[in-house]
Amino acid sequence: MKRRNSLVVAALIAGCAQAYGCVFIQTSTISDKGGPGNPISANASDLGYLHLVAPQGLTQTALANLLSNCATGKVSGVTTELTMRDFLIVQSYNVAVTGTCS
Repeated sequence: MKRRNSLVVAALIAGCAQAYGCVFIQTSTISDKGGPGNPISANASDLGYLHLVAPQGLTQTALANLLSNCATGKVSGVTTELTMRDFLIVQSYNVAVTGTCS
């Protein structure tokens, strides 16, 4: 009986840990440091499957969203951050972009 209860508890803990997902964060800079101006940010997100089918064009979509927040179109100091959350066979990808509008 104790062994069965231990297995049930272990299965519940493993299920809860998997339901919340694991987060992996990778960052990169795609231009030089920002200068004077207004800080702006944007993001884009999509789903992937089995770590084999990743969404395409997230960085470009996030950058287009960032540029739409800048009336002059002059953005410097652009930094991207990719966040991936894993849920069994489905992964949630989010690209956050920040920069300075001058």
